Amino acid sequence: MTQPPNPPQDGQFMPNGRPRPGATSSAPGSPSFQSQPRFVDYGNPRSYDTSMRPASGLTAARYAPAQIQRPDQAQPQSAWSTQMRRVQEVSQHATKVPAVSLLVWLAVVVLGIALLLVLGYFFLKFVTESSANPVWWPVTAFIALFSLLVIALVMFLADRWDPQPFPLLVVAVLWGAAIAAFASYWINTFNSSLTYWVTGSEAAVAFVGPVISAPLVEETTKGLGLLLLMILARRYFNGPLDGMIYGALIGGGFAFTENILYYSRGLESDGGFGVLILFIMRGVLNIFGHAIYTSATGVIVGFVARKWGTVMGFLVFIPALIPGMLLHAMWNFSAGLGNSLLFLGVMFAAEAVLSFLWLVFIGVLVWDESRLTRIRLGDYANQGWLTHEEVDMLATWKGRREGKLWAAQIGAKPVMKRFIRESSDLASIRQRLLADGSNPKVVGIEARLLSRLTSNRQELLSHSS
Repeated sequence: MTQPPNPPQDGQFMPNGRPRPGATSSAPGSPSFQSQPRFVDYGNPRSYDTSMRPASGLTAARYAPAQIQRPDQAQPQSAWSTQMRRVQEVSQHATKVPAVSLLVWLAVVVLGIALLLVLGYFFLKFVTESSANPVWWPVTAFIALFSLLVIALVMFLADRWDPQPFPLLVVAVLWGAAIAAFASYWINTFNSSLTYWVTGSEAAVAFVGPVISAPLVEETTKGLGLLLLMILARRYFNGPLDGMIYGALIGGGFAFTENILYYSRGLESDGGFGVLILFIMRGVLNIFGHAIYTSATGVIVGFVARKWGTVMGFLVFIPALIPGMLLHAMWNFSAGLGNSLLFLGVMFAAEAVLSFLWLVFIGVLVWDESRLTRIRLGDYANQGWLTHEEVDMLATWKGRREGKLWAAQIGAKPVMKRFIRESSDLASIRQRLLADGSNPKVVGIEARLLSRLTSNRQELLSHSS
């Protein structure tokens, strides 16, 4: 008589009978609590799974599916699971900046030098070609900085769930302000000259330059910065929220340099009043324009990379440019239709609605990122690496606030902040392993983060004893 197959362990299958992503059988001799971990369903992870990935071909994963191994020893129960219930107040502090590679710092230096050269070039061009007093050029640069600071503040708030390394954010801004802006300036100038040479018509130049050349060229040069960031630090480019943040900062950097050019021309033609009008139109009413266009590309690239892996993230780049190009072309086309106050009011009202929807969408992406963190950390909890109370603490805003306050009471707030940050990183790495397969390098990162997770827990427990 044949023996029946071994029943699946708790946590290996979801309620609908489908194997849970990353589930493995328990190792021989593992602690009893780990051989039968309490399964908790953290919601349907279907939208974050990669089961639709092709099994072969160019977009297939290079590596076998990533599995979660059981810990060698049972994890002690949370030291703060009962303490958090008594929390009444919350104290938020900035998160420690994650480390990045030397290559990223080299990119910061190179792009920083490039920005200084670009600004120097446009300053010399203003001095030699303009009749305005050169002393006013730095004023226009300072005014243009306002838009960039507002966009950076919005992205700082969006980045609080899983903060990106500061040098990568600087790379995004510098790419937009230096490389994308300077390259677009020359390519657009060439396209306008070519159009006039072919057609001999100023009207054709006025249409082709803003409506065709500018959207195609500028969105491509800005979007290439997203690919650069994926090359420099794929570990931190893990989803649509990351793409939104990097794309918006690239767009903000681009708008900074472009606004300097527009404000300088307004200063030459209409003086201070011209600069004021342009600032209201570009720096206030259309402040998020370039940020919206490039962030649309970033969201698409980030979503595809999270769900189907790095290769698909690169392959989708060209289609991902289309929404930003269309929005950019529509705005430039509308701006050329008329200058009546009624028409301008309707146009900027539509831009205000788009900006509002964009800000709401950022909130949705932050919620989506927190939901993903809870699901992926839930996979680890169902395998015994975490307790379910810890998942609630690490993957919800309320839990994080309560955990920090409790840790502050025992003098371990820096440890708790590190625990939260590295757990978010671990959840992102797990999602990447599901999308790209068991890349040995990424598996090594996961192993180091699991080791850090255990040491963070032990340090918190030592403070509470």
